Amino acid sequence: MRKEALHLLIAAIILLGLGLIDCPDTVKAEDSTYFSQTGHTVSGKFLNYWRSNGGLAAFGYPITDAQDEPDSENSQVYLTQWFERNSFQLHPENAGTKYEVELGLLGKRLTQNRPENDPAFQPASSKSGFFFFPQTHHNVSSLFYTFWQNNGSLDRLGFPIDEEQRETDPATGQVFQLQWFERARLEFHPENQPPYHLELGLLGNEIKKSSPSQILQLFYKSISNQTYPQAYNYWDNPTQNLPPYSQWAQGYADTAAVTLTTGDYRIDVGAGNAYAPVPVVLVATHLHTGKQTFYGCYITHKVNIQADQTWFISRASIKEDLSGASVSTLLLSAANICANI
Repeated sequence: MRKEALHLLIAAIILLGLGLIDCPDTVKAEDSTYFSQTGHTVSGKFLNYWRSNGGLAAFGYPITDAQDEPDSENSQVYLTQWFERNSFQLHPENAGTKYEVELGLLGKRLTQNRPENDPAFQPASSKSGFFFFPQTHHNVSSLFYTFWQNNGSLDRLGFPIDEEQRETDPATGQVFQLQWFERARLEFHPENQPPYHLELGLLGNEIKKSSPSQILQLFYKSISNQTYPQAYNYWDNPTQNLPPYSQWAQGYADTAAVTLTTGDYRIDVGAGNAYAPVPVVLVATHLHTGKQTFYGCYITHKVNIQADQTWFISRASIKEDLSGASVSTLLLSAANICANI
């Protein structure tokens, strides 16, 4: 070995020992990436899964750090991390297989009331020109089926759980053609050029950022957009707390739009549940009878011990205002109603 090369080798060994240079064969125990967009870090197996299965387009940014959480599907506790479009669960019992990281069943979670009363969620017969899934008795159009095949199919999206229909997108308030799957919601956005005309819904955001005031806004936006099955199921146990769906929907047949203003509220927690009385003022515009103003209180509810649950509407006490009072004045009256419920 030449003297110059020997000196360089000795110098490199010394610098490596001092930690001043990196050995290219050294592998970090746990790879991590910090996402400044949301202020959260993704590490290890979750990061590997995120990178290998679609990354930002499929899952969005992380919106929590990883922590142990119960899954209300089976009451088991898993290391879980939430992303804008889904959640990751670590299943050590499946170590060494592709199922070591699994996605949450967020589509089922967000539509838990609907198999009972939404016609689109009832088992269907096969239709010509569609792909029929006998496992859940639902049809998928060729457009959605191609996306399903090319974007993880059963592992990442699950089986379809309804027939394609129009709904209000909670993220934008716009009405889109969409279909629910066990782990996802597939949306058709004709305003976007391919391949961005098909998107996965922001289900992680809809669960983790759910709030008492937001669920009321979503309810009345769905009423304004006439996506009534969606609105009906923002209620807690709607078949018990509301009239039958067809009768209830008919009550809004003359409603063109509703503007909602909410006041301050407090969340009370106890016995595994959370409740929040929300003061509201509603201005309803009707197709044939002009405008009406209402005020009162909505009681909203969430199963607080289940991290994958949203808020729902539980009950309401609403009055019509005939005085012409301002919204701020009516909110004070609404707050008094909440205080006495």
